[in-house]
Amino acid sequence: MQNRSFSITLLVNLILIITSIGSISLVSAETWHDDFDAENPDAWKIVGHDDVWKVADGFLRIDVNRDWAVQYDLYQLTAFPTPYRDFSIKIKNIGGDKIRLGFCVGRRFPDTQAEDPFFYVFFTDEITPRRFDGKGSSHPFHSRLSREPRTRWNTDELSEMEVHFNSGLFLLFADGEFRAKFQDRNFNKVDILGFVVEGINIANQWIGKGWVDSFTISGLNVTPKVKVTSSWAQLKRN
Repeated sequence: MQNRSFSITLLVNLILIITSIGSISLVSAETWHDDFDAENPDAWKIVGHDDVWKVADGFLRIDVNRDWAVQYDLYQLTAFPTPYRDFSIKIKNIGGDKIRLGFCVGRRFPDTQAEDPFFYVFFTDEITPRRFDGKGSSHPFHSRLSREPRTRWNTDELSEMEVHFNSGLFLLFADGEFRAKFQDRNFNKVDILGFVVEGINIANQWIGKGWVDSFTISGLNVTPKVKVTSSWAQLKRN
């Protein structure tokens, strides 16, 4: 009888320890990776032209036709809940031909609810502040002072792009080298992350193309529920 009582007590204590550890680590830093080996609608949402974005041959591929009147189309990350406050992005092999392809970090401001969100777009050749909805409307910053460096680099494609964000502080690395640092205190959080294509500079060419090999995000605080959802989506794809 004593042995049974001891076993029950040991089991209860073990459950309490596991529960205590679980409550301590309810939120943890997560790293998430996409090799673009298959379509992943649980993680990405197309905002704009459905025909622009596709996953093929291990790449996220972008095709733009002038007849589609593409300005700023968005391939938005939806794998994790918003807002995002601290994270690091690593993108492998990103570039474009007759278009500009980049990664955008944006947020909606309470005093401009009716307007398009504000973005910093990290193109392969510059950082650009824009306001757009992903469905054809785009505007420059008018009511807010942007903080990005006014620098242009002669790089239409990069082997690796890194964007680090920490409560308004931005760091950009290109092909392993430091490229830019700036801070915008209005960006104490981020509401939107994703790839963006600027298709308005095709000029007399009729077709523009872009590509991304892989995407990794790390540093996000992710709850166990999100981990389970992400793992289940991965299992379904396999």
